[in-house]
Amino acid sequence: MAIVDLLEESKEQKGFYTPQFEIRITDPRKPNTAAPTQIPNDVLRDIVEATYKDNCKEIDSFELTVNNWDPTTNSFKYVGAETPETLNEDTPEGRRHRFFEPCNKEVEVKMGYVGELRVMLTGNFTTMEPNFPTSGAPTLTVRGLNILHQLRRKQYVYAWENKRDSEIAKNLATLRDRDTGQKRFPLPIEIDDNAVGKEPPIDYVAEQNQYDIDFLLARARERGYTIFIQEADPKVRGSKRRLYFGPSQEGRIPGLRDVTFKLEWGKSLIDFKPTLTTANQVRSVTVNGWNRRTGRPIQEKASLDDREFTRNRDLFELLQKCDPREEIVVEEPFFSPRQAKDRAKAILLERQKEMVKCSATTVGLPDLRAGKLVRIEGLGSRFSGTYFITDTTHTIGNNGYTTKFNARREDQEGQQQ
Repeated sequence: MAIVDLLEESKEQKGFYTPQFEIRITDPRKPNTAAPTQIPNDVLRDIVEATYKDNCKEIDSFELTVNNWDPTTNSFKYVGAETPETLNEDTPEGRRHRFFEPCNKEVEVKMGYVGELRVMLTGNFTTMEPNFPTSGAPTLTVRGLNILHQLRRKQYVYAWENKRDSEIAKNLATLRDRDTGQKRFPLPIEIDDNAVGKEPPIDYVAEQNQYDIDFLLARARERGYTIFIQEADPKVRGSKRRLYFGPSQEGRIPGLRDVTFKLEWGKSLIDFKPTLTTANQVRSVTVNGWNRRTGRPIQEKASLDDREFTRNRDLFELLQKCDPREEIVVEEPFFSPRQAKDRAKAILLERQKEMVKCSATTVGLPDLRAGKLVRIEGLGSRFSGTYFITDTTHTIGNNGYTTKFNARREDQEGQQQ
């Protein structure tokens, strides 16, 4: 994996000059426009700010702030001046009034710098929110979600027997709806092949009247895994948009740009706010369950003394001094001791990850996304290190292009600080 500082990245991004976004729309109501078309320049000039957000635990989204006032006609431009007649007419005025309305239009959002734009998201308009203030120009806020929001259209009932979680995720992408015959999941799912072998087969897992994406998110939480979409890279042959399901330290999809940015306070970080907390830390987790096959109780324990817990181990001495809570006890049904043990490890691992977190802002970096790693330097041994990015906010507007992100420290034992 390449570790890149911003001096090197500036060569890739044309010196960070001339930030640019591009919006392309495919309208299924127009059969002759199968390929996405860039929005007209006059509409593009009305977009005063574009924002993209991604999150390992939520569906990615975008937001556009649009000027809604036409000074030449002294009237509202997109929302507020329409009539039933203009909305129903296929005229330039009618098309403009319907341009941002929530519908089945597929929207592709790109961000970056001139000549180096990255696809951030492909999704749909979902919300239209005009603002008619007492002073200042009227604006229109348009929001949308990525393609995964389509997975909340229908709930399903399904079951898997003697399968690992990664195998269940992989299989989910192949299932078809009985009524329509179409695939239930719109994207291929990428898993970590190394992690599969470490997962125990689960006797029985059921999806009970759930949306596919909610079911998959629940399985990820169960194992302490993460989920995120990575868009295709046009520079990489055969690269496709896909969803990743697996452990965060392996959260990189083969075939796409594999880069870890090195950010340093006073040089490449605009601001940085870390938080170190021991309030929610515990020494161990005990899981109590009941073996449904044998009818006997199950009790398994995971402790920070286990050598497999290598994240942020340099802070364990501080943890011992602060006298963390001895343990937490969880009551859940399980089929086997190994399944209970893995659940205890996942809970303790999640607590570990919450020990050191941060929020930060840097120059706009389209390749800095949720699921990526970032190196933070120049802030001492407790707050410098490798962080896993949980969510980002990319904004291009009057103040240029900035990327804000939240992350959690996930230094592995033996990593160089």
